[in-house]
Amino acid sequence: MTTQYDNYETAAQNIINRVGKTIVIGVPLGLGKPIGILNALYRIAERDPSISLMIVTGLTFSRPLLRNPLEKNFIEPLLERLLKDYEDPLYERARELQKLPKNINVIEFFLSPGKYLHNSYVQQNYISSSYTNVVRDTIYFSINVLAQQVARSTTNPDSFSLSCNPDLFSPIEKYLRKKQATGAEVAVVAEVNMNLPFMYGELAVFTAKTFTDIVDTKKYRTLFAVPRDEISWQDHLIGLYTSCLIKDDGCLQVGIGSLSNAVACALILRHKQNNLYLELLNKLGVKNNFGTAISEIGELGTFNKGIYASTEMLSDEYMHLYHEGILKKRVYDNIKLQRLLNQGKIDENISSKTIDVLLENKIIRNQLTSAKVKFLKKFGIFKSDVHYENGYLLLPSGELVLANLKKEKKKIIEHCLGDKLKSGKIVHAGFFFGSTELYRQLHELPDAIKQQIEMTSVARTNSLTWSTKLLTEQRQHARFVNSTMMITCSGAIVSDGLKDLQEVSGVGGQYDFQSMAQDLDGARAIINCRSTRETKQGTQSNIVWDYPNQTISRYLRDIIVTEYGIADCRSRTDSEIIKCILNVTDSRFQQDLLQKSKRFGKVAQDYEIPMAFRQNYPKNFKALVNEYQTQGCFQPYPFGSDFTDDEIVLAHALLYLKNCSQFKLMLLMIRALLYFPNVERVKKYLVRMKLDSVKNIKDFISKKLLIFVIDKKGQNYVEG
Repeated sequence: MTTQYDNYETAAQNIINRVGKTIVIGVPLGLGKPIGILNALYRIAERDPSISLMIVTGLTFSRPLLRNPLEKNFIEPLLERLLKDYEDPLYERARELQKLPKNINVIEFFLSPGKYLHNSYVQQNYISSSYTNVVRDTIYFSINVLAQQVARSTTNPDSFSLSCNPDLFSPIEKYLRKKQATGAEVAVVAEVNMNLPFMYGELAVFTAKTFTDIVDTKKYRTLFAVPRDEISWQDHLIGLYTSCLIKDDGCLQVGIGSLSNAVACALILRHKQNNLYLELLNKLGVKNNFGTAISEIGELGTFNKGIYASTEMLSDEYMHLYHEGILKKRVYDNIKLQRLLNQGKIDENISSKTIDVLLENKIIRNQLTSAKVKFLKKFGIFKSDVHYENGYLLLPSGELVLANLKKEKKKIIEHCLGDKLKSGKIVHAGFFFGSTELYRQLHELPDAIKQQIEMTSVARTNSLTWSTKLLTEQRQHARFVNSTMMITCSGAIVSDGLKDLQEVSGVGGQYDFQSMAQDLDGARAIINCRSTRETKQGTQSNIVWDYPNQTISRYLRDIIVTEYGIADCRSRTDSEIIKCILNVTDSRFQQDLLQKSKRFGKVAQDYEIPMAFRQNYPKNFKALVNEYQTQGCFQPYPFGSDFTDDEIVLAHALLYLKNCSQFKLMLLMIRALLYFPNVERVKKYLVRMKLDSVKNIKDFISKKLLIFVIDKKGQNYVEG
């Protein structure tokens, strides 16, 4: 029996009345959190200490807690544009301040990157879990409530889509139903938000009876969105090198953020302007330096057959690739049919040859059965209005034809064959998250295209256990592309935590994809990493000798890409791995790492880094980037920006100030106080930052600093 509500408070109280005062609620990561229900439960538990509320989830989105006045003045107007009436989870602000009531606990398996460093409460209540193990780790806490946001069909009020988060729902719902069968009280709650696009998939669409409770207030909240990132020169070069490793007719997985955007941008350049793309690679010396890796692993041509995506997360990058005609390869959920397509024995156009090949490979027999006709109709080989009746085929004309290809082949082919294969998918994804533009595009996709994007379980996207044979056929030439914070010289990957065990984000699906690349024939895992980062202590290398907190152990090493090139580490000796990683390290740090390698006996004492790789300095590569920007390449925001032009300038200035050491900031302040520009040149920035009229000495200093950094005479300080 499903109970429907039009307000959150009544629904929350009734759920408590049913399951009791100990509530362990599992909610999805990211976009699908049912914030209305969560906040109603939080308020009730806050008023009644006898209620125990535990929330098990990952990746909570909320407006940032802004303490710095400059950051506040910059970010708040942007948040108003992007988030509008988005409702923050009440538990999140209390958790940030470490002031959660004692009867409320929050457990997370993936954190907003960098947000909770030195937050003792969050650090102590984090679960380190690869994404394929999250269901197991969630069930461990004996949850009794499962809840998430859903979309309701506009044509069928009884049909609901899990939309952005089918990733974990089904196995947890089954677990709760088993508990219910033993007499336990449970709740499976849907919170309707029609701002979510209605997405399709066998594990994404359900009827009302799936849920014990449905809340539909008819007031639909804005979806949490992130502004599209600026792509740096480093990111663009990493994307360019990575694009050389992706094969046409292959399978692709990428993450989110500027590095993934850079990969998409480079793939589009390769496909749409191939001559310019090849010219760029030639200027970079790619063939001389990394030609062997590219010839063995990748390709440089256009995407004639296209690529298919099997990904944990559907993000903006995939929509760019779809619109540019790259994401177009369809896969089919039938092992034998998919194998024939891979072998080129059939294609998506249906003809008499299709039937002959199916017969030759014993996928069908001359005597058609009800099951085989159903198969032929499912994949569009037969028209949908052909029906099987007691050994005959009922044609649209009403004529009955013997369902035997040996006896009636000509008539069957003439009247029953479809035009093209159907039920193919260009994407399998576990969840989606990104910009407001992504959500708009998903909303506006025609249903026929949406149905080629199947939202499904993470058990399918992140592993082979769903069906090893089928997924092996579908994931031909798979390339799993993810990013990291640091890389050790042995090829270990540091993506989620620091050396003091402070958790930065989480393992997520990175281990799953890295491991799957080892098990899947022809697959490769590509880790993207900027070779350096800027800190208050100056430039530091992201290639390190060793690190105590490793996300991916060195025995799962594969391909590493920095802005200086490609390091193919699979099946190499330790000495070979160190050498190829040093080749893509910033030259300011190469010699120190080389000396460590020699000291510990991992490379020969007389080894020297080849001359071709000793010029890995930013200035040598920035010049090329600047040259080709005039031709439309390497744009900071190739897919548009959520910032205004003025906000982009301000963002650069504020980031520069944030990265200054105390000493450098003091020197900058002295210069700024002695600098008297024409204020009219920067007035618009001061107005945007609410510094056009200052009220105190702190505002005055902030104003002087901002003017100095933004103004032309301070440009050298911005560029460093």
